[in-house]
Amino acid sequence: MKKRIFYVSFFFLVISIIFINEYLAVEYNINLYEFFRNSTRLTLEEREWLQRHGDIVYGADNNSPPLRYVDPGNKQYRGVVIDYLSALSIELGTDIKVKPMVWDDALKSLTKGETDICDMYPSEERSKVYLFSHPIYYQRAVILVPKDYTTITNYKDLKNKRVAVQKGDYVLEFLNSNVTGVDYTFTADYLEALNLLRAREVDAVVGDEPVISYFIESLNIKEDFMILEEPLYERENVLSVPKSEKVLLNIINKGIYNLNKKDTMSKIQQKWFGISTPITKSNSNEKMSLIIAFFSMNIMIASYLFYTWNKELKREVDKRTEELYVSRNDLQTTFDGLTHLMIVLNKDCTISSVNQSFCNVMEMDKENIIGKNCFKYFELLTNNDNECLIRKTFASKRQNQKEIEYQNKLYEVTTFPLEDKQGNVNRVLVMMKDVTQIRISEKQILHSNKMAAVGQLAAGVAHEIRNPLGVIRNSSYLLKKNINSNPEISKKSIEMIDKSVERASNIIDNLLNFSRLSSNNLSEINMLQFIKNIVELNKKAMMKQSIIENVICDPFLKCCINVESLKHILINLISNAIDAMPSGGILSIECHKDYDKISISCTDTGYGIDKKDFDKIFNPFYTTKEPGKGTGLGLFIVYDEVQKMGGTIEVTSTLDHGTTFIVNLPLKEENNDR
Repeated sequence: MKKRIFYVSFFFLVISIIFINEYLAVEYNINLYEFFRNSTRLTLEEREWLQRHGDIVYGADNNSPPLRYVDPGNKQYRGVVIDYLSALSIELGTDIKVKPMVWDDALKSLTKGETDICDMYPSEERSKVYLFSHPIYYQRAVILVPKDYTTITNYKDLKNKRVAVQKGDYVLEFLNSNVTGVDYTFTADYLEALNLLRAREVDAVVGDEPVISYFIESLNIKEDFMILEEPLYERENVLSVPKSEKVLLNIINKGIYNLNKKDTMSKIQQKWFGISTPITKSNSNEKMSLIIAFFSMNIMIASYLFYTWNKELKREVDKRTEELYVSRNDLQTTFDGLTHLMIVLNKDCTISSVNQSFCNVMEMDKENIIGKNCFKYFELLTNNDNECLIRKTFASKRQNQKEIEYQNKLYEVTTFPLEDKQGNVNRVLVMMKDVTQIRISEKQILHSNKMAAVGQLAAGVAHEIRNPLGVIRNSSYLLKKNINSNPEISKKSIEMIDKSVERASNIIDNLLNFSRLSSNNLSEINMLQFIKNIVELNKKAMMKQSIIENVICDPFLKCCINVESLKHILINLISNAIDAMPSGGILSIECHKDYDKISISCTDTGYGIDKKDFDKIFNPFYTTKEPGKGTGLGLFIVYDEVQKMGGTIEVTSTLDHGTTFIVNLPLKEENNDR
């Protein structure tokens, strides 16, 4: 399309240039190049030529009225051409002197360089010695014969006839190239030729129509003589200069161009002839024809462009329509191929589109779902609570998310606002992802990590259980030896057995509590005792690495909290702190209540965490420990449990000085009164 427009534009440019060139030729008798050349002012070279040369001399015949002649009364050189030369003199800003003479002598003077300019018909023969300007006027050559002389009707009839012609006139060159056998009689001027015709010494007179017409009137011979209707020719008259004077020709042409723009010759014509006998060429018809042709060509080009544009536009529309159709089908196929449940809702909560997965869950066809209000699927979309996630999304213009349970499955419902060009939310996309298996897998991973922690504690727990078992065995031995002989020893042995059994039972209870799968049940606990129990599970590892614990907590602080989640949080934080102090240190755990939340900080004096790792420590399976010494799930589980409880976790650390984790957990309203 672009290439076609380029070619059409280029063609239009060429047509425009041709039109302008033709218009200038019709209006001013010059081409486009000459227009730009002549429309400028005189150059420095041309001004210097005028200054150096002085006055311009015009030489022509002295008896060719009304073109140029010497007035018998005042002896002034007058005529149409003389008035034109006066206007040209003013236009060029230099004097033009006139030199009347016989026509043949005028041609010789111009050839010799005695005069500078002369008006004449241009011809091939004359071009050998003269340079020609742009046309200044047009005139016809005619044949004058007696009215009673019927043998001459056109120039071909002049053969073998006696013809009077002004010596040096162009009409002689014309007749010689078109007719043979003419008997010429050369005269000094037109008046001499007409006198020969009146005396019947010649059969005809040939020459310029304005001059012959003038003498017919002045001599009052129109009753006896007539001008043949068919002219010999009609041609332009120019100003000629010697062949060597190219600079003068340029000067003359610039003056003629400016006089043509002012229509000077037409005004002079009206002065001498009136409107009825023009010597300027009427070009109205040519201009009108040229303008009509140009506009017709423009209309054709515009029509072609319009047709091409419409055709291209239709092709582009068809192409885009096909692309949209394919894209829509591809999008619908993708939409239906998603395993997530997808619904698009309008602002009035009617369903505008659903995917196949949603239809499969609802066991309905699309046609039976689209257009229905989402209230019909209230249980699936809202889980029967009072919060409408869809209306919330329309109101907030933001993405929202929640988890709901439906038909023994857990779905993660996410809503996305769909904006139009003005930014208005007129539709909402609801995406429901089945996360049942994901949540089960997370619990399994959590439980596996707990089992790994249990394995790490196994050595310490075995030692702790072995101690009370040793006491029981020793006490049992003493009982056997002193069961009757020493009642006091027997009593103490029995007390030791009871205490050891209770201690072993507590250790086993701790292990069982830790390894139990998490639940969302809330229980009231004593925070100090709870923290100490968790620390006790790691007692052996802490003693082995010479780690001192420091637990700061109000002994009477009780909270109703998710015990299982808090257990995972503390055991993993303590385990990480122990791993961070292989050469010993201090483990400080501080707990306090702040109105509607409980804050627990866990501080170690270990090797710390590099700042570049801060953004990654809570990622699953990320660890900086040696292979085989960590799963990378500890802090991920801590972060996950804190998020589930609606809390926050912060971390500060300095390399080689230690790390502090601060966990803030919200409390239910019943805690605020405790």
